Amino acid sequence: MEVVFNVFEGHFAEWTALVISAVTTFALIFGRYEIRLRRLRLIREYVKAFPVWDTTEGKTKSTNPSFEFVRSKYTADVKGSGETPEDDDLVADAQSQMAIVAEINGTIAKTRVFLNRGDIRLLVASVPYMLVVFAGFSLTLSGTTCPSQAQGCIQHVARNLLTAGGVTFEATIAPEQLRKLTENVLTVAAITFVGAYLSSLRYLVQALSVFDLSGFTLIRQAAVITISVLASAALYRALPDMDAALSVVGMAQSAAVNDLSAGWILLALAFGLLPGSVLQFVLVKLGTRFDWIKQSDNRFIAWTRVVPLDAIDGIDFFTRFRLEECGISDVQSLATYNPIMLHIETPYGIYQTVDWIAQAQLCCVVGLDRFLLLRQFNVRTIFDLERALKQNKEDMSAEDRKAIDQFDRIYAAVLLAPTGPMKGLQKESTAKFLIPDGDGIKEVDATDFSIWAMQTISKDDGSASRATEHLMDWIGDDLHVRRLRRLWNEISDRLGPTSLELTSDRKIKGDTPTSAPQPNHPEEPEPQAAAANPDPT
Repeated sequence: MEVVFNVFEGHFAEWTALVISAVTTFALIFGRYEIRLRRLRLIREYVKAFPVWDTTEGKTKSTNPSFEFVRSKYTADVKGSGETPEDDDLVADAQSQMAIVAEINGTIAKTRVFLNRGDIRLLVASVPYMLVVFAGFSLTLSGTTCPSQAQGCIQHVARNLLTAGGVTFEATIAPEQLRKLTENVLTVAAITFVGAYLSSLRYLVQALSVFDLSGFTLIRQAAVITISVLASAALYRALPDMDAALSVVGMAQSAAVNDLSAGWILLALAFGLLPGSVLQFVLVKLGTRFDWIKQSDNRFIAWTRVVPLDAIDGIDFFTRFRLEECGISDVQSLATYNPIMLHIETPYGIYQTVDWIAQAQLCCVVGLDRFLLLRQFNVRTIFDLERALKQNKEDMSAEDRKAIDQFDRIYAAVLLAPTGPMKGLQKESTAKFLIPDGDGIKEVDATDFSIWAMQTISKDDGSASRATEHLMDWIGDDLHVRRLRRLWNEISDRLGPTSLELTSDRKIKGDTPTSAPQPNHPEEPEPQAAAANPDPT
């Protein structure tokens, strides 16, 4: 036991580095295994609660593509899924709730044991990442113990061409200067590694949360860490004096042996934490000093800002942070996200995710200014606007149609209102709108153009209504809106006719006979069976 302790004591850095690299890798792979099982069970419960297939009369039944994307994400790398005739037949005949549930149960059974074939493949692909982490922590946790004045000290540090090559010193002070230079280079490399390791953990955990952890992800992080460490070490060799480099002053030879400056410590950490961003920032700043480099048009940055998730009703700071872990960083990302996948990969219910995405889609198509204005007029989502502007008027009286036309004109005024970005873009670009002026054409600003547009579509009682309905036709004809609309209709259909309106007291007392609603799909479970599997939200 004492011998083992002595061996460990003499190689503390190596053993600690080995433990950290092994624990990090195994924790990530085990986390992926747990996430797959949990989310497959959530997918199974979702199938039990809601239909995922098209039951339109006269058409071949098919599963919802949005659901298929979610299911395939967690079953694509499972051996046997879709690879045997039995699986193909099961997918082809997946016209019932129980068939899909049975397939998901089969997938769960194939992945129930940790370190199955998929996990082992991922473990093999993680070997480069483990080696890089081991080498980095071995460097970071080790140190030189030689005295500063010892002539033989230079042999105790990692001397090579990268750390000490190409430098000429006087023979009397060479050992001390070489030791100092080598230690500085290795310190920069170690600090860069710490930053790169923390950055890789953040990246890998984020990939784990959306089930995007693959062999390529681990190999990529190993390459990023290696490149960052070697690049920062080489950059220090080129510019050892940070103050001189920043002030564009020539470096003295003695700068190589000075103590490591705080500027280099911060820069090395930044290279590790933000490997691509720091380099890109430097190149962009340098590019502005050369006319022969093609520049970006940054005139409209103030009017093309990213809309934050906080603009959505129901999303606060902590919810925004949770959504950012899934790669949803702004309103546009939320508007294009799969609602079923968002429900499965986050702790939020399906109704909540549908509501957020519907709000985000409205914000994307009308802009943040008009989105907030429409909210004051009781329009929160893209479907609220669609329902408000597109009404079936065939069975309405003339008075009802006239009232709705006037209501459409009110919403047309909001949709055509001049906004801050609209005025700012026009002012920054010096462009003008062109409108008819008698027999000619004149240039006007954004406010005058909006007034002219509103007057143009309001020439008679019905023109504003037809114009706004035409507007709704094209802003609602988007693939993401279509996907959400189909899911909305399927859930609404599953809820049944009793969800359309509140039951009156007279019907509850039994004064007026009511017929029990019939199930919409013969293949769906009876109400008792559905009650046994309630909406998990």
